[in-house]
Amino acid sequence: MASEQRGETDSLPKKIVKMTVIYILATLLALGLWTIRVRAENIIMVYLISVIILMIEIHQFLWGGIYTVICILSFNFFFTAPRYTLRVNDPNYIVTMVIFLIVSVITGLLVSKLREQVEVSQRNENRMKALFEISCGYLKLSGLDNIVYYVLKSLFQAAGERCVVYLAKSPGELGKPYFIKSHFDENMVDNNTPAVWCFINNTVCGAGTGFFSDSRWVYMPVKNRESCIGVIGIYTDGKEVDSNHMVFVNTVMSEMVMAVEKENIELERSRVELEGQREKFLDALNHSLQCNFIRPFTSNMEEFKNVIAGCREEDRQRNRLSELYLRFRTLYNRTVNTIQMYNIEFGEVYAEREKTDFQKLVDEALACYEECAGERIVWLRRPDGELPVRVDAGQMKQVISNILNNALVYTPENTKIYISLTKDQGKGKLEISDSGSGITPQLLQKSMSDEEKQENILGCGLIAASEIVEANGGRMIIRSSQYGGTLFMILLEEAEPD
Repeated sequence: MASEQRGETDSLPKKIVKMTVIYILATLLALGLWTIRVRAENIIMVYLISVIILMIEIHQFLWGGIYTVICILSFNFFFTAPRYTLRVNDPNYIVTMVIFLIVSVITGLLVSKLREQVEVSQRNENRMKALFEISCGYLKLSGLDNIVYYVLKSLFQAAGERCVVYLAKSPGELGKPYFIKSHFDENMVDNNTPAVWCFINNTVCGAGTGFFSDSRWVYMPVKNRESCIGVIGIYTDGKEVDSNHMVFVNTVMSEMVMAVEKENIELERSRVELEGQREKFLDALNHSLQCNFIRPFTSNMEEFKNVIAGCREEDRQRNRLSELYLRFRTLYNRTVNTIQMYNIEFGEVYAEREKTDFQKLVDEALACYEECAGERIVWLRRPDGELPVRVDAGQMKQVISNILNNALVYTPENTKIYISLTKDQGKGKLEISDSGSGITPQLLQKSMSDEEKQENILGCGLIAASEIVEANGGRMIIRSSQYGGTLFMILLEEAEPD
């Protein structure tokens, strides 16, 4: 293989020197055989062998043809009568020389074809070796960028290909191009229009194709099963790429696809692990808050409420304690709302729905405010009997408590909070209304940034309440007038009788 490579790269003087040396050696050998009276028909075989040797060394059929003519003339000059002339007296020698020419041509063609097959075999061997080395290199890689740049370097080192790779960013959109700057001049890198077209249509385009044929690049889709995950561009300077070479490039890209898929699986596994750790952290945080803060805080508020109940109605201290209790209750609700908002953000609103009496549920929620603001809460309508619904009682009590707390805090002390609980078309309908200043449209939006949620505590609580009602199969409607007053309506499906 080394001699083949030298033959392809030899300069003209070297080829002339090689041909001259082979010719001189062949002629000297022929003259030596002639002196020991070897027949001319056998001597011509020496020249035939020298033709084969020349074809092996130089690898070009044209040079073999020139050398064959020189050998025929030399044979005629040295070994046929009359010697040392180019005349031929015996017609048989003419036939011999014609046969020699034909055999030399056939031999040259066979040697040339054999050389081509050897070169193909050598290229295939080199490609297989390169593919093996590239495959082994993937085992040490991690990170999408590292994988792509490794492919670019491997294609350049193994096949001299200068490439650019685009990976899919979203359906119909490619991400940034990956390429090695040292492989290109500034004007060589094409715009991404052909690459985007190739990605969208999942079709080869560029030089030598029916699409963007004026480009100096060939663009091929990078496929993972039936989907296209990106595009590779190969710089050809406007020339068509050899089909066998395209097979090599496609094989390398297939290995890249497997490496990318493996990387995505690893990323997904890491994401699942992080998700599990996050869930454990949130559960631990929720449990810690419940045990170390919310439950003790609730117990202290109950004692606080009992202290208020023991004070006289006209006692100024009672009013002060009632106001302080309402503040503690507000702080408690905001803490619970914050926990619920984190759960909502991560899609973890779970409702353990059981059959319960809607009226009893509302009474239990209102009981927290009887001592501190009982005179402000006015019932307008309530059902005569039970109103069964299937909900998570703890969650719904928190929602009602949150709405009532906001109404008490954000309305003047001398205003009333009106409550109505009715049955309407197979649904339990709870209405809580006030005559305060109303709620701005911004606070009624469910989509709020983290900063807005931190600044707008009321809006945060309303979002949490609405999500919880929906998780319990219900619906919450808020109507607020620019002239003042807000109505909260909670609709829950009536539970079927057992």
